[in-house]
Amino acid sequence: MTLSIEKHNDHIFWFDLCPNDESAFISVYFIIDEKIAIIETGPACSHDNLVRGIQAAGLNLQDIDYVIPTHIHLDHFGGGGHIMDICENARAIVHPKAYKHVSDIENWWKGSCDFLGDIANLYGKPRPIVPSRLISAEEGFELSLGKLNLKAIHTPGHAPHHITWVCNKDAFVGDSAGLWYPKLEKSFPVTPGYYRHDLALKSIEKMALLDLEYLHYTHFGPRKALNVFEETQEEFQIWMNIVKEGCNQELSSNQILGMLFERRLGLLESDKNHGVHQRGTHLGTVEGMMGWLRRENAKH
Repeated sequence: MTLSIEKHNDHIFWFDLCPNDESAFISVYFIIDEKIAIIETGPACSHDNLVRGIQAAGLNLQDIDYVIPTHIHLDHFGGGGHIMDICENARAIVHPKAYKHVSDIENWWKGSCDFLGDIANLYGKPRPIVPSRLISAEEGFELSLGKLNLKAIHTPGHAPHHITWVCNKDAFVGDSAGLWYPKLEKSFPVTPGYYRHDLALKSIEKMALLDLEYLHYTHFGPRKALNVFEETQEEFQIWMNIVKEGCNQELSSNQILGMLFERRLGLLESDKNHGVHQRGTHLGTVEGMMGWLRRENAKH
């Protein structure tokens, strides 16, 4: 399999990881300076493709200094321990709330299997990373790579351990700004089973205050930052309103997803283009939003 390395600028490069031969689904980024960082690893099942990508970028495994996920959901960092095993000089940098899970993976794996079901097995099981090779990134943590610095901005909502990594006017946003479909020129929300809509909106507002020119999505690729956060916040709220309408009608999550397919331009195309991953992802988002509404209603 030939992997094409895309150049964003003199320091940032990226490629399509193609896990399980699924294209335009996961982007992995390299920041190449005096130190070299990988942003995201993808799932364990795409380990061989990640190695090929590193080599296609002209890098040696021993050259990698840092392996940095935005968060540790399996599609973002399930392959973290696998690549750390062979990048012997690297250290991994994670949110403090993720630190214990990546060194002792059993609860992480069990929770992933409970939520993802068969897709967890499709992604593959993570491997643990010894604590001596882990760095915990508090809010505002900064990492010097040479000419460039990476700064950790905590952006919970999608996950309590989510970090948006900022490098000058570029930001690696993981899932905090949803899913970006370049061919559709649309982005849609994405949530896990336990979702905090209030924190997700606050995180979007927090990122909007940054002076950014480009966002680098894990799903999928770079995007100019102009007006993105306003559009993203609006789309998140539209989805929540539709999910709330469906809940009030006592519809199932699949029925509510049907409403979204009918009303949100481009959503049905995203499902057709990405198959098994995508329909399950959108359904999971509906169920995450339904869970949020149930918890909110229980407060009153």
